[in-house]
Amino acid sequence: MPARSPQSVSEAGFSFKEPSTRRDLTFALLPIGKLEVISHQRKASDAHVKRVVDSVERVGFLAPVVVVERNDGNGYNIIDGQHRFLAAKEVGLRRIPAVIVPGDLARRMLTLNVEKEPNIRERSAVALSIYRELVEAEPGMKEDDPEVGDAVQHAHYVTLGLAYAEYGRLAGSSYEPTLRKCDGFTDQPLAECLPVREGRQIISFANPLKRARKQHSFDDTFDKMITKLRDLDEHPEKVLRGGG
Repeated sequence: MPARSPQSVSEAGFSFKEPSTRRDLTFALLPIGKLEVISHQRKASDAHVKRVVDSVERVGFLAPVVVVERNDGNGYNIIDGQHRFLAAKEVGLRRIPAVIVPGDLARRMLTLNVEKEPNIRERSAVALSIYRELVEAEPGMKEDDPEVGDAVQHAHYVTLGLAYAEYGRLAGSSYEPTLRKCDGFTDQPLAECLPVREGRQIISFANPLKRARKQHSFDDTFDKMITKLRDLDEHPEKVLRGGG
C-alpha cells in the first residue's frame, strides 16, 4: 500500500492513540485563522515569542500546538503552545500542525501545565475559569465529582480565585494554608456551590492592608483585623452574600 504524502494526511487529519493512556487524539494541519489562545492562559512573553520566531525561521515549525474544539464548533482554543502560535502569526504561516484533544483532557492540561511554575494567583485564576465553565456546562454535577477535582485540583483555589477577582490585591498565599485545611469540595450541585463560594469572601473583608505597600505596625494591623471581624460578626450580610 503506497504511503500517503504528509500534505494529504495533514489536511484531512488522522486519529491516533496517545501511547501512555491510549486515548484517541487527532492530528491535523489547521488554518491559523481558526485558532485563538484560551482566555485564561498566562500572559505571553515577548522575549519567548522572539526566540520561537528565530527557531521557526531556522529549522521550521516542528512542534504542534495542542487545541480543543470550541463549544460552538467554529474553531479551536489553544491550551498549549501560545508562544508557537504567536510566532507562527508573526512569520506569516497560514496553517500550523495541531493535536486536538477532548474537553476533559484539555481542562486537566491547563491545571497541570508545567512549562512555568504558576503562583497562587495564576493557579486560582485558572481554577476559577475552569470551574465556571463546568458550572455552565454541567450545573447539576456534584462538586465532589472526580472530574471537578481533576480539573481544578483544590477547592480552595476557586474560593481564592473569586477573592482575587473581587478585590484584586489579595495576599492569597497568606490565606492558602488555612483554606487548604477547611475549604474542601461539597456533595452539592455546582450551580448551588458557586454562590456559596462567592459568599466566602471573609478572607478579603478581614484584610486591613489590601492596598498598602508600606510596612505597617503589627499591633495596628491586628487591631484593625479584629475590628473588622467583630463588625462581620454583627453584620454578616456584608460578606456572606451566598450564605457560605
